[in-house]
This record gives sequence, structure tokens and C-alpha cells, in this order.
Amino acid sequence: MQETKSIPWKHKALFWLILAAFSTFFAEVFSGADMFPFFHAWGLLVVVPLYGLHILVLSHLIYRAPRPRFPSLIFAGMLFGLYEAYLTKVLWNPPWGEALIIGGLAPIETLVLVLWWHAWFSFIIPLLIAEKMLTSSREIGQILPGAVGRLLNSRWGLVVIVAFGGIFQSVNSPSADQSLLSGLSTTAVLIVLVLVWRRVSRDRTPAMGELLPDKKEFRLLLIPTALLYLIMGAVMRPEAVPGLVGQALIWLLYALSFFLLWQSLKTGSKLRNGPRTPVSEKFPDRFWLVLAGVFPLAAVSGELLLAPVAEPLALFSWFGGILFSLIMFAKAVRFTFRKPSPSKKETYA
Repeated sequence: MQETKSIPWKHKALFWLILAAFSTFFAEVFSGADMFPFFHAWGLLVVVPLYGLHILVLSHLIYRAPRPRFPSLIFAGMLFGLYEAYLTKVLWNPPWGEALIIGGLAPIETLVLVLWWHAWFSFIIPLLIAEKMLTSSREIGQILPGAVGRLLNSRWGLVVIVAFGGIFQSVNSPSADQSLLSGLSTTAVLIVLVLVWRRVSRDRTPAMGELLPDKKEFRLLLIPTALLYLIMGAVMRPEAVPGLVGQALIWLLYALSFFLLWQSLKTGSKLRNGPRTPVSEKFPDRFWLVLAGVFPLAAVSGELLLAPVAEPLALFSWFGGILFSLIMFAKAVRFTFRKPSPSKKETYA
């Protein structure tokens, strides 16, 4: 990781807060699981810290290598999503009705939440947006592969992602009024945080690696993360914890994710050069304001126009997300075990 001594602590703390807010927004507000996480005690004291601690701890691991790598993002994102086992128990006993359970595990929910939703919307996309908006780095954008990279590094691509988030939220929203209020209020919080960042960091724009936790801070962050797991694991739906088989399947997923992440970081340590993908353009501030307006507009439009097809739309999104995430996972595994060439730049075409 890059040297962090020159970055004032208050700058890093503010960046961490914004990163936590971004992760919460793209995961919870997009899904409609919590449409107002910044406006109630549970959201501020539990939900935002939960997302913040996960994205900070895991992004530190990503930046242990000389350069972040696409496979590392995928595998760290999987570790992120596995909190839905011991913390919320959703991977064992989804609270939204009857679900397919095999060996004590809900396979559809596991694929959706671990491989797709949390890997991308809780981890990769918030990191990408934070990097583009708040730092001088462009490394996350550079390592996204193929059409996915081109989509997420373009203005229209980000508009599509945010519009999808609004429409997806509308599936779980109780009304158009709630969608509008959620969209306007949560994006307003993000805008205020970014404006404060602009004022605080106007003298310089640090790189991402400078702003993420260093080794000492990483170790300190492990303490509240462990406490979060212990407390929430014991308090939230303890009756939903399955027997040995169901828990063993989660242990296997943890072991697989940790192994793949370790292997990816090990491979990355042998690479001397960054990715070959051209640096993505810097978007003007007015674009981000427009993007903030797209979300509530899409959420209200989805509520008003797509309500009759909300259920098939949700199913299509889930299974489309599963297919997409399996393709990305396979690509990540392939690049993890590909023999590295230290003399050549790494690409993910």
C-alpha cells in the first residue's frame, strides 16, 4: 500500500465515512431492504458501520498487492456477502417466505447475495464510484474486464446502473411517495458528504491507497468487526442457525473465498506493472449531480409503471444476476491460476 503518513487523520476518517455511506446506499437502498438507512438509529448504529467495516477491512486486503486485481475484488466481495450467514441468517433461513433449502443452506439466496449483490453493489461499485469521485486513482476502473469495464467506466453505463437500482428498489417499495422520499433523502446525504470532502481536500486529491486503512488501522478495525459478528450473531434470529451441515457449507464457502483471495494476492505480488487498460476519463461534478437525480426518478417510474410486472422483474433480475456473477467468478478463477508474466502488463480481456 502507499504511504499514509501525509494524510491527516480527519481526511481518512471522512473518506471512510463516505465509503461506508456509498456501500450502504448501493446495497441497502438499491435493494429496498432499508430505504432510509441514514435516518434511523438501527441504520446509523448498525447498518452503516456493518458496511463500512466490511468495505474498509476487505479493501485493505485488496491493496496489499502492488496493484489491486479484478480476481481479488471478486473474492473479497464474496467474503463481504458471507456476513448474510452468521449475522442476518438469510443464507440459512430467508425471512421473506418459503425458499429452497438444501442441506440447511438456501442456494438461490446464497448465489444472489454472495456472488452478485454484495460482491458488486456492496463492494466493487462503491469502491469504483469513490475512486472516481474522491481520489486521483483510477485503478479499480482499469481492472474491470471487457464489456463490464467499458460499461462501468462510461457515463451512460453508470446511468444504467443507477437507473437499474431505482427500478430494483421499486419492487420492494411500498409506494411511489416512499420511493421518491427515499431517493431524494439518501442521495442528498451522499451529496452533502461529498461536498464536505471537496472542501476538506481542496488542497490535494489523494490516491485511493493513501486513504484506505494501513496495517495498524486494519488491525484496529478487526476489533469492532469481530464484536459486530459476536453481538449480531448472538442477538439476530439465533433460532435460524441450522445444524452442523448447514454451518459446514458456510465454512466451506469461507475457506474457498479466503483461499482464492490469498491465491490472487499471491499472484498479484509477482506482477510489476499495472493493467494495460487506458485510464478512464474524469467526470465533471455536474454529471454526478445528474446521476443522483436519476435514482429517485427511476424508482418512482418503476413504482408507477412497472408494478404489474414487479415479481417477474425481480425474478429476472435475480437469475440474470446469478448468471452474470457466475461468469465473472469463472473469469476471476481463470485469471487467478493463470501463470503470471512479470515482464508483461496484466489484462482481463
